[in-house]
Amino acid sequence: MPAAARDADGRDHEAARADQTGTLPNDGPALRAGTDVGVAELQTIADRIRERFDEVDTTTARGELTVFVPAERIRDVVRFCKEDEELACELLSDVSGVHWPGGEHVVEPQLSTTGWPPNRLTRDRGTIEVTYHLLSMSNNHRLRLVVAVNDDPQALPTVPSVTSVYPTADFHEREVYDFFGVHFDGHPNLVRILMPEEWDGYPQRKDYPLGGVDTDYHGAFIPPPDERVWSRDVPGAGGGKVGP
Repeated sequence: MPAAARDADGRDHEAARADQTGTLPNDGPALRAGTDVGVAELQTIADRIRERFDEVDTTTARGELTVFVPAERIRDVVRFCKEDEELACELLSDVSGVHWPGGEHVVEPQLSTTGWPPNRLTRDRGTIEVTYHLLSMSNNHRLRLVVAVNDDPQALPTVPSVTSVYPTADFHEREVYDFFGVHFDGHPNLVRILMPEEWDGYPQRKDYPLGGVDTDYHGAFIPPPDERVWSRDVPGAGGGKVGP
């Protein structure tokens, strides 16, 4: 598939601006033609994945393609994106997580915010989205795969590990486990990667205490941020301090 004209970071910024305003900026015709090619290319990629997996859903916005995949099929979809000659996604550049609490925490879309995304599980319970960022260096296109799992820790949110397809997923999946509590079935060594192994809770979930609470760890006491004692100036930090 032909590669679209893109900015230095590989993202189709012209399409992003066009999507937000409804019109393209006053750039040359070459840029506008490149944008058209980019949108067509993304649609071709989406169609090819849907032809192979009829249970996935796709959306294209701001010049970016997102594919929503049932958790039980993520390993198959990832392998297809890597091995298919037209997709040829040689690189899994990142695996990230987003926590969307449910129930009373759901925020409806407003003019000033996109609100919570359409919940692909239930609005009564929260959702953790695991996002896989794929890049084809040979075809110069990228896409993201998104898996949604229940956020109930008692239900042990679980997603198949893709380390057998992309060995680089090893540390990425450990990070999502560390911060969101998602278990990756089949991971060769699923232990925390940044937090201490015996740490209680998952710090990047939105129901994790953000500040102003007591934290106990190994007998130490960490006061809330507004009660901490700062003792060392930080040059160039605008008067900020760190301590002790």
